[in-house]
Formats: sequence, C-alpha cells, structure tokens
Amino acid sequence: MVVTDDQLHAQSQTTVAHTGSLRGQITAETGEPLPGITVRLNETGYGTVTDADGRFLLSAIPAGNYTLAVSGVGYHVAEQRVTISNRKTTELSLQLSSRTGQLSEITITSAQKSAVTSVNKIAVPIRDLPLTTSTISARTLEQRGTDDLGEAMKNTTGVRANNTYGGFQHFTIRGFNNFVLLVDGVRDERHNISTSAPATNLANIERIEVLKGPASVLYGHSALGGIINLVRKRPTSEQKADFSASYGSFNTRRMRVGAGGALSKKLLYRVDAGLSATDGYRQSGMNTNNAYLALDYTPTAHDNFYLTIGANHDKYATDAGIPMLEGGKLAPGMNVDTRYNDPADFLKNTQYNVQLRYTHQFSNSLLLSNQLSYSDDNINYFSTEELTFNKTLDSLKRTSPLYFNHLTKPLQNQLELTYNTQTGKIEHKVLVGYSFSYLDRKTYSANIFGAGLHAQVAIQNPVLNQGNVDYYTTQYKATEETVHGFYLQDWLKFSDKLKGLVGLRYDIFKGTYYTNKVDASRHITDRGAKTDIPAAALTYRAGLVYQPTKALSVYGSYSTYFKPSRRVAPNGETFDPEDGYQGEVGARLELGHSWAVNGSVYYMRKNNQVESLPGGVYKRIGSADSRGYELELQGSPLAGLDVNAGYTFTNAEYRPFEGKEINTVAGKTVAMAPKHMANLWANYQLQRSVLRGLSVGMGLNYMGDSYANSANTYILPAYTVIDAALGYQIGKIGLRLNVNNLANERYFANVIITNQFYPGATRNYLLTLKYSL
Repeated sequence: MVVTDDQLHAQSQTTVAHTGSLRGQITAETGEPLPGITVRLNETGYGTVTDADGRFLLSAIPAGNYTLAVSGVGYHVAEQRVTISNRKTTELSLQLSSRTGQLSEITITSAQKSAVTSVNKIAVPIRDLPLTTSTISARTLEQRGTDDLGEAMKNTTGVRANNTYGGFQHFTIRGFNNFVLLVDGVRDERHNISTSAPATNLANIERIEVLKGPASVLYGHSALGGIINLVRKRPTSEQKADFSASYGSFNTRRMRVGAGGALSKKLLYRVDAGLSATDGYRQSGMNTNNAYLALDYTPTAHDNFYLTIGANHDKYATDAGIPMLEGGKLAPGMNVDTRYNDPADFLKNTQYNVQLRYTHQFSNSLLLSNQLSYSDDNINYFSTEELTFNKTLDSLKRTSPLYFNHLTKPLQNQLELTYNTQTGKIEHKVLVGYSFSYLDRKTYSANIFGAGLHAQVAIQNPVLNQGNVDYYTTQYKATEETVHGFYLQDWLKFSDKLKGLVGLRYDIFKGTYYTNKVDASRHITDRGAKTDIPAAALTYRAGLVYQPTKALSVYGSYSTYFKPSRRVAPNGETFDPEDGYQGEVGARLELGHSWAVNGSVYYMRKNNQVESLPGGVYKRIGSADSRGYELELQGSPLAGLDVNAGYTFTNAEYRPFEGKEINTVAGKTVAMAPKHMANLWANYQLQRSVLRGLSVGMGLNYMGDSYANSANTYILPAYTVIDAALGYQIGKIGLRLNVNNLANERYFANVIITNQFYPGATRNYLLTLKYSL
C-alpha cells in the first residue's frame, strides 16, 4: 500500500485516539516464510505486502473488529477475523494452503515459485522487476541429496561451479567469474580477493538465490555476472524440529539436526548443526562441521532485532588433479582414479561469523534497517600443486608444493532507509543506503623442506609417502581495505502495466598492501614498503517492465560495472580497475498459479583484465565480452510435481587491444566459459494412490566444452551426468535414495594450472533417513 503525506498525518492524529497495530508472519504449509503476499483489512485502506521473511506490520489502525484477507500467487485466499485493541499490538501467524490442494502431512512439494526474492531488498514481486533471478529451495536440495554449494548450483542455469584443490569453490556466471557471494545479504569478500574460498556444508541453508544480470550492481563492486545469496534458516513462531542421517558411497556420512520455535511472544529462535564427512572419490575426502544460532526479538510493534551466530570447522584432503598431455590426452598407463598428492597435504578452514540486524518500522511507508556483521576466517593450506611428467612419462614430480595461511577479518555495516510514496499517479519504493566495509587480511607464506620435497611418484602403483615434508613461515602479505558505498534506488509504478527501476551507486575504495618478513614464530623481522591503491567509481542501472497481461512481463535493463584492482606486481606495478557494462532483455511468463518460464538475451563487457600466471607474474589480457541467451522453467505445474529446468548459450571471447599492440588471445574463448549448459530436475510424488507418499526424481546436467586457459590450448570435453532419486514419506518419517551419475559417465569436471584435470565422481549413492516434528 502506498501512503501519502496527508494519510500519514491523518494516521498520526488517529494514533492519539484509539488505535493499535497488527503484526504477523505468513508461511507456507512447509513452514517456509512467504514473501510478496498481499495482506489487507477488508473495507479499509490498510494493506501491505509481506517482506522477504514473510512478515508484515500494519500500524495506526482504529480499534475495532476487522476481517484480514491474505492472498498470493499459487495460494488460496485466506480470511481471518482480528480484533485491534487500543494501544496494543495484535500478533498472528497464518499459514496459506497451496492451490494444488496438497494438505496432507506426507505431501512433499518443491517450494512454490517465489513471488519475491530477498536479494531484491524491496518487497516487490519478481514479475514487476527488470531482472533474471532463480531460487534453489531447501526442498530441491533435499530431493537431490545436495550438501555442497558447488553441487547445489547444478539446479540453476548459466552458473558453472568449479571446485579445485580439493575444497575451493568458485563460479562463472554467464561466462565471467565476476560475481559476489552473499550470506543473508552480507558480502563474502574472500571470493573477491582470491576468486575462490571453501564453503561448508548446507545444513543451515533455507534457500539459495541467484540474481543474474544488471540488477547485481546494487551490491557494489565486482558484481558483473551476478549474485549468489545463501539464505540461512530463520526462526518461526511454531515449534519445529528435524533430524536426518545419511550414508553412501565413498564412506559418506552425514548428520543434521535443527530446531526452532518461540521462547516467548517476543523472542523466537532457530538452531542448526551439521556434520558431513566422506573419504571421497579418489580419496579426496572432506570433513565439514558447522553450527548456527538465530534469535529474532521483537520488543515492540515497530522494532525488531535479528541476531545470527555461525561457526564451522572443516578439513579437506587436497587434490592436484590428473596432469594431461598436449591435446588433453592421458599418459600411457595412467589411472584417473588415482590421486597423487602427498598424504600430509591439507586444507583447513575455521570461521566464526556474527550478524545483527535492527529494523524500525516508522509507518507502513517508512522502514529503517541496519545490518552489522563481522567474521573471523582462517584458511590453512599445505599441498602439492603442480605435477610434472618426467621424460619417459612413467612418473610425476611434485614440482611446486605450496603453503599459505589466509587470516581474513571483515567488518561490514549496511544502513538503509526504505520509503513508499507517490508523486501524482506514480508510485515509488525508494531505497537509500550507505555501506561500510573494512577488511583486514594477512596471508602467511613459508619455505618448504624435507626428504619428500620434489619427490618423484610412479604413475602406476605409486608410493604416495615419499618422506617428510614440512614448512616454516617467512613472511606475510597484508591487505587492508576500506570501502564506502552510497546508493539510491527507486522502483516506480507508472501504471498497472508499466514499471521501472533506476539506481545509482558511488563507491570509494582504498587498499593498502605490503609484505612483512617474519620468523618461524611469526614475529616481524622486517617491515616492507606499503602500496596504496585508491579507486572510486559511479555505477548505475536502469530498467523497464511492461506487462501486456497479468501473466506476461517483458523487461529490459542496463548497468555499468566496476572492480578495484588489488594486484601489486613484484616490481611494484599496479593495474587499473576493471570496468564495463551489461544489458539484458527478457520476458517472464507465469503459467497458472505455481510455475513460470523466464527467457532472456544478454550482453556483457569488461575491460582491463589481468591474468595471474605462475611465479607471481601478471599478464594483461585486455577486454572480453559475453553474449548469449537463457531459458529457465521453475515451479509445480501439477500437484506433487516439481520441475526445475534451464538452458544457457554463452559466447564469451577476449577482444583485441585498442591501438597497435597485439593481444595474443584476442578471439579466444574465455577460460571456463562453456557455450552450452543445460539442467533438469523433476520430482513427482504420488498424491492419491495406495502408494501415496512415494516420490520419484530424475535429473540431468549438461556441460559443454570448456577451455582451461586463455590461450585455449587445453579443453575440458563436454559431458552429461544423469541423477535419480526414490523417496517415501509416511507421517513424520522420510526415506530417500539418491543415485548420482546413474550412467557412470567418465568425465573431467574442472582444471587447475592449465593441464591438471579433475575427474568427476563415478556412480554413487546416498541413503537418507529424516524425522520431522
């Protein structure tokens, strides 16, 4: 509802008399919060839309009895009598039933297609925004037996997940590796510094939102291809608990436990813990453990405090992959199932993070929020990296072992004001924000020694332990960065058929970088010179949505891009920031009430690229552009049937240098940017037969050819992986069997150092038992 200044004044006058407030949360049958749901008091002017967490607030309502009407796409309209008392806040929780009529306790459905995604920052339905977005729900993750972020991204098109060195996750979106990872809307800056970082298991994840295209500029620098937002589970007013245990191939073990509910009328809680361990295909195992606490405190009808605390302690057996010969050929006698790392190699990640968000609702039209976050992240890594053939191709030399220890401590704050207003016949949702980020990072490096250093390992029947290998620290590289971001966004409703979105953002970046020598105890012995890299940029976006019918939205949008350069060459040389732009035209068609098809055509350009080569060398590779199109379908077309499918075509190539200098990679395909990607997941649960509760799932993922480097000298061949699932739900107990790589496809999934390929896992299964209260 849009409230004018006159109405606000009238409300304030009424408040002095006999008024109260109505506050609540709208959820689905699964307990999942429902954003974008319309809430109104019949025969009055009071109404609003639920926020990203399904919550709403109506203030300054004259005391009396009313009928509350709640409605949303894909759900039955619900009505409930409410009584508003003088100077009191009436609270309620309401659950909407889906229009598929799935009301039984055993029904398993995918989350309905989201009406609103929280990554938008404003409570506006997706169909009214000029953007491309998709959501991977907890239900989909559960159906696929997914516990890894990279594996989860198989459920959205246009995103290529890359898992390297055993545990580092990084992604390319629409051909470029420029993305921003968020956790509950807070940037994970580790990815912007190193382009990759470990990710713990998904035990506390409610859904994963992927925002692609020009809209991503709202979140600041480095967001060209898109945003990946991990949304953690929130407290609910109803008491809930669940437990699951899994066992599968490669000695895979998982255990999850979670619970939540109300500690009082004003305080809600949620706790989750997860353990995931596996010996892994090729003995590239891992052990991830995390715990999470969320507290939701509402002291008054206008104020809310939301506190989250998370921690994880993870360990990975690192993996240097399989070195390939020229042309991508295997060496004679080499078995891809063999891992050639030293048994002493390790990757460890420990992190503690805390977020505190405060919101104050001044009125139905004015909301203030502040989100403060801090994390302490420790990545400790010691591993074989480069494997080099000897002349006779019968052994490998562990050429380049590496040790580093990243200690990253980011402090961030986002202050935002959202205001709904109207100028003439044009409605506005205005967002004004200021973000502050301070990053303190130290990366320790070391000299490596021992009898096993640079050992030769036979290709066939290798003896992996070739003697002791150890290290002592010698220096650390310091990164100190401060970013101030100022942004303004306005969503405009010109008419029922025409909406618009405009936004501006100004970032002021300052980075300071230096290297200090240390002794084995990490005490500083010599301080290095500091290099400052300042940068500032104005970025903007604009878009329009036209809706000729209620079911169809046609949109177009454009934005600019900026990424500061953090690189300092050994000779002290620094580099210009990356910049660029992107445009997108698309259409969204809502088919029925519970599923939708989205198609888009896009173009992206980025300039001033620098490639990191072995030995600390940096190479300018200039500009690149990416053009392509996407088609994605998500939802529940039939009762009990969940479908998630997509296809992306991307042509990402390096461009010639401007001027006389020749770019040797001009015309080459951007590394790790396949031209063709496709995904499908369908799950159907029987609804009314004697086998009610039985579900069957089937999916596939196709990945086209990918080049391993900018010179396109090595190629990862295309592959298709088919997965299947069989489940049965009876009452509160569920049992599910997942079989991945059903056809036992032999393929290479990822690559490091140009020619060291990672074989994909062979056929494997996972059996899961779940109990819910």
